[in-house]
Amino acid sequence: METTRSSMGCHQPLCADNTNIMRLMESFTRLQHWLDATSIQQRLRLLALLSAAGLCMLLALSLLAGSIKDGYFEAPDALNAQQRQLQHFNTETARLQLTIQDNLHAPDDSLDERIDGSTEKLLSEFQALNRAARGNKEALDLLRKSLDDFSQGYLALRQINQRIDEHYHQELILPSQTAAALLEKLLRETSAAEPAHAEASARIHAAFIETLLKMNTYYTKHEMTVSHATRSALEHLTQTITALEGKALNETERRQLRDLQRQIQTMISGLGNLQRAYATRDQIMQDRIQAALQHIAQGASLLDGRYTAGEQALRARYALHQGLVNGVAVTLSLLVIAVAFGLGTLIFRSISTPLTQLLHTVEAYSAGDFQHPVPDVGNNELGQLAGSLREFRLSALQRNLAERALRDSEGRFRALSDMSSDFFWEQNSMLQYTAFSGQRAGELLTSNVLKLGVRPWENPRVVEYEDEWALHRQQVESHEAFRDFEFALQLESGTYLYLLASGDPVWSENGDFRGYRGTAKDVSAQKASEAKIREFNLTLEQRVIERTQALEHSNQQLSQAMEQLVQREKLASLGNLVAGVAHELNTPLGNALVAATSLHDQVREIEQRIDSGNLRKSDLTEFIQLSREGCELIERNAHRAVDLVANFKQVAVDQTSAQRRGFDLAQTVSEVVATLSPSLRKQQHTISIDIPPGIELDSYPGPLDQVITNLVTNATVHAFAPGDAGHILISASMVGVDEILLMISDNGVGIPVDKHARVFDPFFTTRMGQGGSGLGLYIVYNIVISLLGGSIQLLSSPGMGTCFVLRLPRIAPEVEEEDDA
Repeated sequence: METTRSSMGCHQPLCADNTNIMRLMESFTRLQHWLDATSIQQRLRLLALLSAAGLCMLLALSLLAGSIKDGYFEAPDALNAQQRQLQHFNTETARLQLTIQDNLHAPDDSLDERIDGSTEKLLSEFQALNRAARGNKEALDLLRKSLDDFSQGYLALRQINQRIDEHYHQELILPSQTAAALLEKLLRETSAAEPAHAEASARIHAAFIETLLKMNTYYTKHEMTVSHATRSALEHLTQTITALEGKALNETERRQLRDLQRQIQTMISGLGNLQRAYATRDQIMQDRIQAALQHIAQGASLLDGRYTAGEQALRARYALHQGLVNGVAVTLSLLVIAVAFGLGTLIFRSISTPLTQLLHTVEAYSAGDFQHPVPDVGNNELGQLAGSLREFRLSALQRNLAERALRDSEGRFRALSDMSSDFFWEQNSMLQYTAFSGQRAGELLTSNVLKLGVRPWENPRVVEYEDEWALHRQQVESHEAFRDFEFALQLESGTYLYLLASGDPVWSENGDFRGYRGTAKDVSAQKASEAKIREFNLTLEQRVIERTQALEHSNQQLSQAMEQLVQREKLASLGNLVAGVAHELNTPLGNALVAATSLHDQVREIEQRIDSGNLRKSDLTEFIQLSREGCELIERNAHRAVDLVANFKQVAVDQTSAQRRGFDLAQTVSEVVATLSPSLRKQQHTISIDIPPGIELDSYPGPLDQVITNLVTNATVHAFAPGDAGHILISASMVGVDEILLMISDNGVGIPVDKHARVFDPFFTTRMGQGGSGLGLYIVYNIVISLLGGSIQLLSSPGMGTCFVLRLPRIAPEVEEEDDA
């Protein structure tokens, strides 16, 4: 009995769990049946109501959070108002400090009024701040004491400023005016005296004027160096007046000098008082004004720290409340989402399952399988859709029967459709035309080109094709089908209408011959085209010969024009070379001429001295020295001219001929650059050469000179804007033993990428109509490729300059010479 009770006790929880599961399944089944019995519209309405209830609860929580936020922002608003008042107080303090500094550097009544107004405004801001921040007694007491110290310091500052003005006017301005009057009187009385005495009085007057300027500068700028200079000048004036007093002409002048001495002593004493007053003002400014302003800033900073701490406490309290509300909102949101998701899933399954069954049915019907049954999905909207599908299935079955009959009918006319063209025709068993139809049929019947009641070969409009008609007659009399029988009918205009006919015999159900049915197609245009093609083929060969001769003549003219343009480019380059060398020769020849002329004048002068007997040894020594220098100058410039002529001769010979010889690359490039230098200097461009000596080539120096000249000229014309000073670099190096790398680069505007592929094309230029022929780089490319046996590559981008890279063999390939003929 105990074992039984124990066994029953162990199974009771398991039985309870199974019972709960069964009850849950029964509830789910009842809910599923209820959803199936409910229309889709009601299901969706229920889901919408549930979602709306959840949204209402979330809205209530949002309003609660908003009320918490509003309660939080009321306290920070008051705190922000106090902070704004504190900012206004700091702003007024800074503005007052700047105004005091301006008044110290340039005293003005308007600045005094601004300082008074700023002080009153600062006190007003403090009163407002005191009312708003009652809980910050320590900071407010510091601010109040600092403001009292500032007011007392500013009062003392104004008093010392008044004392400075009194010292300046009483002890400097008034004595200086008296001294100026004495100096004017002294100058008038001494002007008629001896010049030395009058000059001393004038110097005292000028020194006094300069001293007054320094004194005024010190008063306005307060610079100690100017103060010391003013005092030194006054003391120097005192010494000068003392010295002049002993040389006075009379007692009146001596008395005037003593009076002047006393006034200047008064000015020296006043200047000392002014210096001490300025020192006192600086001390007040530093010990009282600046210290008070610093204390004010400390009090404002202390008050700002209290405000910041209060704001942080408010933020922490707001974060706590907001976190509680957010936690409740998230929990409620998850609950609403779970309920909505569960109910939505049930509603979705109650709709999607029958809808999927109906979709499979529709897919089967779309594939043509109308044997698929329509499922039973209830009496809701989907049931109505299922009923529509049943009706569609019945109509589709009926349509299939109709389509089968239509396909049988289409089979009877497919042959005619394949042959369809301009019109259809029918014949009876006697092979006579009984009907014509189609767009062209009416037109041809009206013009009597086609006739009813006659056999095709009996039509009087039939022309030509006698043999073809005989064969066709035998074919149709044998009741055979025919295709593409061609014949011609003459129109009223005398032209021919070419037709292509096809036909099939028609038989009765008993197998009796009923006639023919077929189509006809107008092929007149095709026949005309074939005739034209035959005619074109007959004359094609002659036209090809004539066109070939015309092209050869055009090519010959183009080649001659190209040769003339290339020769013109070479002559233009040689002309520039001649002009440059002439400009270069002008300088050494002019220097030699000047030296010879000067030497000739020296010879004539020494001859005159010899004739007059006044020749001295020093004159002869000087003449010999000048003669030696003149001869050296003439010799040096003559050698320079000879070198230029030699370079020009070599370059000119090279550029006007394609003679092959051995040469040093650095020397040849230097000779070419020497001929180009005048034009480059005129355009403010510079050119440099970076070629190591000892690179020997067995090649064609003339064409190479032409290449370098064209590339440098192209850079000066296209790479630099007018007025810009550009730089061109010619460098070279060995690549292995048998090849050199020659680069001509500039720091100009560069060449756009879309033009790289065309720069070596003939007649391509960006300066068409402005003197550019478009043949410079074309000539360069042909010389490098064909004559020098190398390659040329362009490296450029906009704004980064341009570089032409030439790879040349050290020993140029052999070139076959063309006959003169």
